[in-house]
Amino acid sequence: MIGDLAKGQDKSNIVLIEDSSDYHGRGVLCSFISSLAERVDEVHIVCYDGRSRDIKSHIDVSRCKIYDGHSDILNWNNTSSLNATIDIIPFLIEKNNIHGNKKIAVVIDSLTQLILYRSASYTCQVIHKLAYTQCLGCEVEQVVCLLHEDLHDHMTSSLVEHTASTIIKMKKPSTDQHTHGCDVFHKKISGKITQITENFSLTDNFEIKDVKEVSTVISLQSSADDSQVDPAANLTFNLTLTDKEKKARSQVKLPYTYDQQRQEDTLSKSVGEGKIFYQPDEIDDFDEEDPDDDLDI
Repeated sequence: MIGDLAKGQDKSNIVLIEDSSDYHGRGVLCSFISSLAERVDEVHIVCYDGRSRDIKSHIDVSRCKIYDGHSDILNWNNTSSLNATIDIIPFLIEKNNIHGNKKIAVVIDSLTQLILYRSASYTCQVIHKLAYTQCLGCEVEQVVCLLHEDLHDHMTSSLVEHTASTIIKMKKPSTDQHTHGCDVFHKKISGKITQITENFSLTDNFEIKDVKEVSTVISLQSSADDSQVDPAANLTFNLTLTDKEKKARSQVKLPYTYDQQRQEDTLSKSVGEGKIFYQPDEIDDFDEEDPDDDLDI
């Protein structure tokens, strides 16, 4: 599935790649960038991470526009460059001649800086506006974000995950034949949710290959030496019945069941004459006189 997501065969508006210090996700991010550069007119890469500046040396930047937001991330030098205090959407509109005929993609590396210096709610609002509104004046094909999960608490990570339509969590591969592993949580446009664990490898050109699904097999077979414990053993009373006791129990007539004799007795009884008695209350307005006594009938 991760290969289809990177190539755009499975559509996803917001892709969130979560990595840690042990399992890096920037290689998968570069794979998405390389694929987007072939499918859209422009790829706008917002770099808040110091290591994200190395993306230029790994991918073809002919259709990519990279913005350095790390050099002066808190705007201490009062420069006009991108930093964490500047809103991304107005900045992209100001720096680019974006019109409605273009199809673009936005990559943010990484969301961790925005969350730390702004807030998680602001970060979620930004990526949601980029993906689902034409705030840039054109169609945004996809928004791909990297998040360093080990730098945030569970509540913050869950808030960003709720905004994304696809979550790729990097993990250790379960086999030595693969270089990477991940858990993929994908919400399709139809509403179907797919959750899968996969192993894969990355080439030098950041191409995802040898994708294999990890299937968890739980063995329920017990060994021959295992002895089954009888829960009814060593009790002071008997829980089992003999054949004679079972036969006697089956012949007992239960009070709430109808046997053949009770059915015949019930049907053979004659139905008596019924009468209705009415006892008026004190508050009843009962007039014993005939209201029609004066009529000549």
